[in-house]
Amino acid sequence: MKSKLIAIALFVAAAFTAQAQDETSTTAVKPTAGNITTEVLFNDFGDISLNNGLLRARYFASNDIAYRLSLGLNYDYDKISEEAHTRVFGLTLAPGIEKHFAGTNRLSPYIGAELPISMQSAKYEDDDNTIEGATSIGGGNRSFFSVGLNAVAGVDFYFAKNFYVGVELGTGLAYTKDADIKVEGNFSNETKGYHNVRFGQFVNGGIRVGYVF
Repeated sequence: MKSKLIAIALFVAAAFTAQAQDETSTTAVKPTAGNITTEVLFNDFGDISLNNGLLRARYFASNDIAYRLSLGLNYDYDKISEEAHTRVFGLTLAPGIEKHFAGTNRLSPYIGAELPISMQSAKYEDDDNTIEGATSIGGGNRSFFSVGLNAVAGVDFYFAKNFYVGVELGTGLAYTKDADIKVEGNFSNETKGYHNVRFGQFVNGGIRVGYVF
């Protein structure tokens, strides 16, 4: 978290310094209606990744309204031995909307909301036993369904035409329902899933670097 806050502070300082040097410019570098953006994330001054494992794109329906969609998929098949294997599949969708404000020639502050929906299925199989809902009796990689609502705020800095860097933070509420774990075979058992509700703040990684189509 400390490195993320330092990265955000450096971004803000660089953005305002560059903006001060470019106040007289009238070159249009910010996206307008019909543009699409996509981005990657720079974490801890070097690591490059998707946004928390999600591929994100935005469509600008107008100069100040953008629809966003984050998508994540994961599949893991692990062959533990000749007789045993685990299988995990996960899907995340997070549609949302952003309202952008005038800002300056290069800075585009915005607020928005998103609806993250996630689900995961997990299974373990060997010659004698099958576990549905997790990859172990203890609940490893448990199947679940989650839905939430996030309020976000951020700023994008367009350092060149079609290229930008940005930061984003937010707060959100999430409901999660863990699946039942059913064991069939030599040792049959069933563990009921439980519900969880969380509310908290978050920072979306480090520095977002994006491109405008």
